[in-house]
Amino acid sequence: MVVAALLAVVVGQALLANGQVQLSALQHELTMEQGSHSLAETSVAQLETPTRIVAAATRGGLVAEPSVIELPYVSLSVPLPTPKVTPAPAPTPPTPSSAGAGAPSGTGSASTSSSATTTPTSTP
Repeated sequence: MVVAALLAVVVGQALLANGQVQLSALQHELTMEQGSHSLAETSVAQLETPTRIVAAATRGGLVAEPSVIELPYVSLSVPLPTPKVTPAPAPTPPTPSSAGAGAPSGTGSASTSSSATTTPTSTP
């Protein structure tokens, strides 16, 4: 019984040591992957800079060489005047003659609703 208990402890220690070795290998691999990910993020950040994109577009002929761009100066201490806005003209209401232009003359509203899905034809 003592030998079986000692054998069980030795097997348990061997499994624990094997698990620790695997964990250490996975931690090392994780550290390596995190380093490569950090390098990739830095590379992407450098590639995304607006100055690099404009320079590449200029070299490729996508945009003309930018001249000096001057932005207007706006003082923050002086308020701008309120702009004068005129309202848009009111839409004209539809006339009754244009509302029923598609219906044949002389028909009632019941026949108009039943023939709404068909093309109106004239009857003699």
